[in-house]
Amino acid sequence: MGRRKLQLIIQRLTLLGSVISVLFVIPQVWITLAFRPQIFTAIEMAPAQDYAIVFGAQVYADFSLSDVTRERIEAAIQLYEQKQVQKIFISGDNRHNQEAEAIAWYAEQKGVPVQALVIDRLGIDTHDTCRHFAKLASRAVLVTQEFHLPRAIYLCEQEGIQVTGLAVNRLKIIQVRGSNSIEIYMIRTTRYIREAGLTWAYVLGLYDRLSNEAEQLEH
Repeated sequence: MGRRKLQLIIQRLTLLGSVISVLFVIPQVWITLAFRPQIFTAIEMAPAQDYAIVFGAQVYADFSLSDVTRERIEAAIQLYEQKQVQKIFISGDNRHNQEAEAIAWYAEQKGVPVQALVIDRLGIDTHDTCRHFAKLASRAVLVTQEFHLPRAIYLCEQEGIQVTGLAVNRLKIIQVRGSNSIEIYMIRTTRYIREAGLTWAYVLGLYDRLSNEAEQLEH
């Protein structure tokens, strides 16, 4: 194979890769731009709602919360304390260290009364949480990290819920230590790729087929 022909092949493969990359991120870019006005970065900016929805995240074997999880529930507690919400809907995958109960227990220890907490034990994925909440109410503020909010808003609106979002990472609840700029960039890139992939999965009708454990347990 001649050098010129090899260069041509490389150029075509590079172009193909670029086209695929652009197509891959289009849905995620669209929902990010479309829902930006509904995302708030401070407690006092978020419109008052009856409910805050807290999406479950990692809980360790000793039932302590990961930083991501604690950031979410701490923000919801602040919303409750400042009377921005009346109740907190806590959704989690209870197959993993009683995720939903551990988050709820944390809120109780911080002074949120039990009657203000609603627990969803089958919130295995984001769409499950939205589906389950839609049976309870039609308006809420979504409490999660900024990278997660566009997809969370999109999925909840598909279930007929009118939502706003609170970007908990902007509240500086968790102090990030020891992270350099390269590490932060890699984390953000990985999260964006994951979100873009999950958004495409929903658009293509594959989301609930790939993550259908909650649906099976409901029947």
